[in-house]
Amino acid sequence: MAKPEQVFVGCPYTANTRKIYRRLKAELEADTPLHFVFADTATITSTDDLLEYITELIVDSACCIFDATGNNPNVSLEVGLAHALPVDFLITLSTRKPRKAGTRRASGKPGPDPSRAIMADLQGRTRIEYKAFRGLKEQVKKRYLSKLPYMTRWLEFEKNHKSYIPYALRLFAEIRSSGRTTAARVEAILSGSGIPTTALTEALTKKRLITVRRGKNGGYFYPSK
Repeated sequence: MAKPEQVFVGCPYTANTRKIYRRLKAELEADTPLHFVFADTATITSTDDLLEYITELIVDSACCIFDATGNNPNVSLEVGLAHALPVDFLITLSTRKPRKAGTRRASGKPGPDPSRAIMADLQGRTRIEYKAFRGLKEQVKKRYLSKLPYMTRWLEFEKNHKSYIPYALRLFAEIRSSGRTTAARVEAILSGSGIPTTALTEALTKKRLITVRRGKNGGYFYPSK
């Protein structure tokens, strides 16, 4: 079952593009309860294992973001997986023109156009085009992520409990880091705020933004749906 808070990101492994999406992850995780995942493959040695690993990440995600810049074959494969499963996904595309020197290979011939579509079959699909990071972030958040059921619930919570937001975001950071948080940790987060632990956790639970599990290994977790 897909995790309602998880967003899979598939992008070319060029330094600049990777930097953009690492920044996107950092800023959106700081502003929302979403969790962004990448197909980091440092510990995967087998091609079959890698394909299975990526497929599981996509299946487990509420949606995917694929950057089609440069017609990258790995991203093309990931788009194909998401399309076939099916899992909802968004195509993004950098329209920033490269420097003239950077568009030529060592042979002197022009290199690939970075704005070329990922595959001909998807040319008519709605996509987000961007020239700079700020435009990418604003469009992805407003035009796509805000429509996710989990984000819809968060935006309603944000509107109705503005004073809770900084503490709720710290709670989600702990869940992302450790898989859960506990009542003691929530009390520490709220220390000095004047907000009772139960007020925050019950408000989040009511909106189905977290779930509570009892017992030795209990605590507060992301919900299953």
